[in-house]
Amino acid sequence: MIRARNSASAGADPGTTDVNGWKAVTSAIVLGTIGVLSFIIQPGIVQGFVTELGMSESAAVDLAGVEMLGVALATIALAIFGGRVDWRHVVAAGLLAAVVGNLGSAFAGGSTFVFSRFVAGLGEGAIISISFTFIGVTRRTERNVALYLVLLLTYGAFTLWQLPAILDAIGFPGLFGAFAIASGLALITIGQVPRAFVAEAMDNPEARQLSRGLLGVALAGVLAYNLAQGIAWAVLFLVGVGAGLAEQDVADSLFLSQIVAIAGALASVFLASHLNRNAAIAFGILVGAASMALLLGKPSLTLFTLGVCGFNFLWNFVLPFILGRICDFDTSGRMMSLAIAMQMTGLGGGPLIAGRLIDGTGYGAVLALCIALFIASFALLQLPIRHHRSLLASAP
Repeated sequence: MIRARNSASAGADPGTTDVNGWKAVTSAIVLGTIGVLSFIIQPGIVQGFVTELGMSESAAVDLAGVEMLGVALATIALAIFGGRVDWRHVVAAGLLAAVVGNLGSAFAGGSTFVFSRFVAGLGEGAIISISFTFIGVTRRTERNVALYLVLLLTYGAFTLWQLPAILDAIGFPGLFGAFAIASGLALITIGQVPRAFVAEAMDNPEARQLSRGLLGVALAGVLAYNLAQGIAWAVLFLVGVGAGLAEQDVADSLFLSQIVAIAGALASVFLASHLNRNAAIAFGILVGAASMALLLGKPSLTLFTLGVCGFNFLWNFVLPFILGRICDFDTSGRMMSLAIAMQMTGLGGGPLIAGRLIDGTGYGAVLALCIALFIASFALLQLPIRHHRSLLASAP
C-alpha cells in the first residue's frame, strides 16, 4: 500500500529504536488502536448521546463532529510540521491530551464536556498521524498495516456490538474513564517510537509528477470521499433506529459490518498485486455509494445489514488503493501526508455537515448527500488518474 520507503536511520537521529523489532511494531499497532478508541465505535456513541444523555440527534452528531474536528486539526498540523518535531514528544503530548479530554468527558457536563471531546480529538489526531507514519517506515509495511487494521477493527466490532450493554452498566463516565486509563497506559510505548525520519528517494516506478492543479483535484477527491464516509459513519446507528429497528439489532448489524471490514482490509493487502488499482478504486467507490442507497427510506433489517456491511467492507478495501494511487501522482513523497490530512478533515467535517441536515423527519437528505459525495469523489479522482495513465503510457 505504501511504496515510498523511509529510513529511521537516515538524517535525523531516531534514537536507538529498531522500528522493525517486534516491540516497536507492537507499539505502533497499539498506538494506532488507542488513537481510534472513540472514532471506530462512533455510530454507537452518537446513539448513546441520544439515549443516555438526552441529546437531540443533530446535537449528538455535532458533538461527534467536534471531536473529529480536533482529530483533523492535529493531523493537518502534523502534515505541515511533522518533519520538524520529535515524534516521541508528539505521542506523549497526544496521549496526555487524550487522558485529559476523556477524564473531562467523564466528569464534566455542558460546554466543558464539549471542549473535553475536542481536546480528546486533538490527542487522538496526533496519535493516529504518528502511528500511521510509524507503521509506514517499517520494513514489512503491508503485513503490519494488516495487523493494525485487524486489531482496531476487532476492538471496534466487539465494543460496538456490546456498547448498549456497556452504557447500561457504566454509562459514559465509565466508558470515557476507560479510554483515559488505556491512553495513560499507552505511555509505556513511547520508548519504542522513533524520534523522526527522513524520506529516501521513492522506489516507485509508477510515480509521475502531476501539476499542482491536478494534485489539488486529487486531494479534493480524497476529501469528498472521506466527507461521505464521515457523514455515513456518524449516522448509521441513527438510521437503523429511525427505520424502526431495535437498538441491539442495529448493534448486531454494525458488529457484523466490522467483521466484514476486517476481510476488506485484508483483501486490499493480499490482492493489491493482483488487481488493477484504477478498477478497484472505481468499484469500491461506486458500489459503496450503492450500499448507502440501500439505507434510503425505512430499510428492513436485511437491507440495513447488507447496506452497512457493503459500506464497511468497501471502505476498508478501497481506501488503501486510493492512498496508493495518490502516492503515484507526486515524486517527492509528500502526497501521503497531505492525503491523510484530507482523510481526517473529511471524517471530521462529515458529522458536522450531517448535523445540519438532521431535522427530525428522516435521513434522506443526509444519505443523498453522502451518495452524491461518493460520486463526486469518483469523478474528481478520474482526472488525475487518467492524466497519470497517459504519462505512464508515454514513458519510454
